[in-house]
Amino acid sequence: MTDAQQTIGRSVPAEVRASVAHLSPTLTPSEVAVLAQVTSRGSADIPRTSRTALARLVDPIDHVTAGWLPEPTALARNRVLIETLCRRCAYWTWPEHVWMRVVPARRSYGQQARFQVAALGYLFGGHHRLHQAAGLVRLAMFADLVFGPGAVAPALDDVTRTLRAWGISDHRLPFEVPNATIDALLTCGSPHLRDISEQRLRMLADDHARSTSRRNGLVKLSRVLADRHIIHRAISGNERLTGARATTLATVPAAWLEWAQRWSRLSTHEPSTVRGMFAAVLVAGRWAADKHPEAVTPEGWTRDIAAEYVADTMTARIGDWAGPTTRNDVGRELSPAGKARRLEGVRGFFTDLTEWEWITARFDPGKVLGLPRAVRAGLGPNPRIIDDAAWAKLMAAGLTLDASDLNAYCGPQARAGGQPWTFYPIEMVRALVGVWLLAGCRLDEIRRLDLNCIRWDQGTDETTGTTYPICLLHVPANKTSGEFSKPVDPLVGHLIDAWKQVRPPQPDLPDRKTGRRRPHLFSLRGRPVGTSYLNDQIIPILCRKAGIPETDSRGALTSHRARATIATQLLNAREPLSLADLQQWLGHKRPASTRHYAAILQRTLAAAYTKADYFARNVRTIQVLIDRDAVLTGAAADGNTPWKYYDLGEGYCTYDFFAKCPHRLACARCPFYLPKNSHRGQLLAVKDGIDQMLEQLNLTDDERAALEGDRNAIATLASKLTDVPTPAGPTPTELGTANAFIALTDLRDSLHSA
Repeated sequence: MTDAQQTIGRSVPAEVRASVAHLSPTLTPSEVAVLAQVTSRGSADIPRTSRTALARLVDPIDHVTAGWLPEPTALARNRVLIETLCRRCAYWTWPEHVWMRVVPARRSYGQQARFQVAALGYLFGGHHRLHQAAGLVRLAMFADLVFGPGAVAPALDDVTRTLRAWGISDHRLPFEVPNATIDALLTCGSPHLRDISEQRLRMLADDHARSTSRRNGLVKLSRVLADRHIIHRAISGNERLTGARATTLATVPAAWLEWAQRWSRLSTHEPSTVRGMFAAVLVAGRWAADKHPEAVTPEGWTRDIAAEYVADTMTARIGDWAGPTTRNDVGRELSPAGKARRLEGVRGFFTDLTEWEWITARFDPGKVLGLPRAVRAGLGPNPRIIDDAAWAKLMAAGLTLDASDLNAYCGPQARAGGQPWTFYPIEMVRALVGVWLLAGCRLDEIRRLDLNCIRWDQGTDETTGTTYPICLLHVPANKTSGEFSKPVDPLVGHLIDAWKQVRPPQPDLPDRKTGRRRPHLFSLRGRPVGTSYLNDQIIPILCRKAGIPETDSRGALTSHRARATIATQLLNAREPLSLADLQQWLGHKRPASTRHYAAILQRTLAAAYTKADYFARNVRTIQVLIDRDAVLTGAAADGNTPWKYYDLGEGYCTYDFFAKCPHRLACARCPFYLPKNSHRGQLLAVKDGIDQMLEQLNLTDDERAALEGDRNAIATLASKLTDVPTPAGPTPTELGTANAFIALTDLRDSLHSA
């Protein structure tokens, strides 16, 4: 490299501009005359005498172009001098549109001359976006002219090497990153990564919103810069898709929009929450312009206006005051959740403005803009469990997932060496699916799991004394609780450990909720797993593998339905978790949220209620035979002829008031007892004129226990009845037995042995 090249390599655009900043931009009469003479010759060379007269115009160009190709350099210099003569003004003061006119067309000059004219405009005019406006494609060549040969190579190598280490393949890396990196360096006026500013990087990303390749390269570059703490936050790949469109903002009163945008810039809510609230605030602004033009600023809202807005929201339909929309359900009544979102956004907006003392409070937003009780009653969690059979098939499909299943969905692409290609490594996908199937986490919690989220412990079975492994999953802070740990199946830990063994090193990423930078388990290529990857790709793959539809009677199978299914199964297991335990395991803040899962499986509740035998524990039904002949002939009137027979199993009780007898079901020695195997009992069974009926008996606690087979209860009941008279008069003791209660099973055995 020559001395001149070294000088160029060390120079930066700011230094070049500083070198001519003290010079007068106005041309002298002698400079104008010499310029006219030189440009009229049509030669690229400048005579020595003319060079002396034009020293302050020519020397800066010669200094920065030392080492450039001579012929195109002379053409570029003369083109600049011609324009200087025409404008009677030095080139270092030209605005960008003048340089754009000076840059020659592609066909009139060679490519080198075009690049060199643009480079002069960059260096002397300070127009760092001139290369984009001129449509220059080979940015590496342009950067060599501006910064010096090879000046940007270290930055390019650094970015490329870092991205490769993070797992980004060479499939698109050479096409996206180099030009994007050079573009950012040129825009910031330095060949060093440390000089790239976040503001200009985001401006570039917005400029290239329609250029997928260039924007993707800027997104990847931003991840490297964020990891080096050069910028605060990386650019999101779908950042250009978020926020209100210009056509949407145009429908809002300017004064109201100014307040809303100022609030959104300073709000401390999560970005997604701010976007939702911002949309609700815009709806309120359009409503105010329609209903109360005098209140198109928050300061103009009174209590009556706020109350009217609540009333109108209760009868609003989808699309009302929502601005331009492409929804196909416009005109339908707003759901309770939709009404709540509108009011919550405006309520939070006015609350912040009042607390920040931007406006003087004229009403209490919490009370006036509160959600009516009738609408609030329609809100609440709606756990949609997956059918047990379908869930079992999904679990079997998930735990046997392999790369061929993913390729059946992603396409037949193959890596070098013939191996199947998937967007994420199969180890990562298996760990992701394992957490989804077994851990009962929300999708946001899964995406934000820490790299070291698994901790192993050991438990001991109290019965057998054997030990078993305990896998504890550390769940990050969520929408209802802080960080906590919960036990999960050890298979989850094994799948995560398998992914960690092959996971390439990744940068620490800011946590979406806390903002703290930390390593994420499910991150690759410098970014977390996509928000829609599980719902839009993995679950459909599992459904096809399991042979079940992607929707059921409750709607589409989504990630959160797994959480509801797992919680319900834990609550309705043979040895279920208590509500308190399930609340802690799910990370719910309030028990009421957990109780929603308790109301899902009504069949389990019905089975438990049936097993409790509540009604039968208090009332027993007994079969009664009615001797119609004894009633019709009047024989039963004398009280000596039995006409009602209570079926006790092995015999009948002929006592009319059996329901009030204290010796019920203990009748073997009672004179009113009639064994079925006796001659009279057998005649009764075959006798014509016998009607059958059922009679309900109220049982005492002792009788219930005896009927349920409790031997101790039988003995207790027998001892209590020993001295209680029977309906015939004598007590059991007087009848010659110490056992007033003889179980029917014992009676049956004694009769059979006799």
